[in-house]
Amino acid sequence: MMDTVLTPHYLTPNPDGVLCATGTRWAVLMLHGFTAGPQSVRPWAEALAEAGATVCLPRLSGHGTTVSDLAQTSAGQWRRDVQQAVDGLLARGFDKLAVAGLSMGGTLALDAASHRRVDATFVVNPGLSFKLLDRFGVALSPLFHRVIPTVGPLAGDVNKPGVAEEAYSRTPVAAVQQLAKLFWTTRRQLVDIDSPVTLYWSSRDHIVPPSSARILRRAIKPHLLTTVVLERSFHVATLDYDAPTIHRHSIAKLLELSGGHRETP
Repeated sequence: MMDTVLTPHYLTPNPDGVLCATGTRWAVLMLHGFTAGPQSVRPWAEALAEAGATVCLPRLSGHGTTVSDLAQTSAGQWRRDVQQAVDGLLARGFDKLAVAGLSMGGTLALDAASHRRVDATFVVNPGLSFKLLDRFGVALSPLFHRVIPTVGPLAGDVNKPGVAEEAYSRTPVAAVQQLAKLFWTTRRQLVDIDSPVTLYWSSRDHIVPPSSARILRRAIKPHLLTTVVLERSFHVATLDYDAPTIHRHSIAKLLELSGGHRETP
């Protein structure tokens, strides 16, 4: 398995943004999806930075390089990437910290919220389960991944014409096995989340099945979960018609939560 050092990119907050006016210094960790990269969530990250948040936008291990690199990357490495980024932001003394992500990035955001001091979590179509037919493929993948090392792409599910998600053109089967491990680990820890979670859910998602949203709704305490249904977007809603809705709603939620500073331990 690969072991890499995460080099995050930071977006500077607009000092005149609405969040700065509250006196609360927000940091947001923004996470991209499986086989893709920061491009898929950059517009959301830029909107939050314009509103006054410091946004950390890392490229997860195995992404943005080669399919072979992704095939050698473990679920544990993705989790370490995120834990390293969260701990780095916590060490910088921000008043409040949010984690956000698309697809697998949403899964990792939920994982982080279950064991780190996080004030808010925003997830767009997070993966927690596979479609029925895909489950059989995942179950059989240890038997055939050396014979069939890659399959077709899992990215690019966008309804809006002329918009493309930058991602690998092939998907390594070994990495799908690791994705399944990440889903399993995260599902077990959802009950430990004790801060607000916002789920942005596309009603026409061709990648992540509705069962993922049901799992999240069953596990998160009802008073902590807000669901926003995205009627016009497919899976990559951060680049789709409903992206402005995600931007406006998440900024409004951060404003709502800006009533006080993080207590010093």
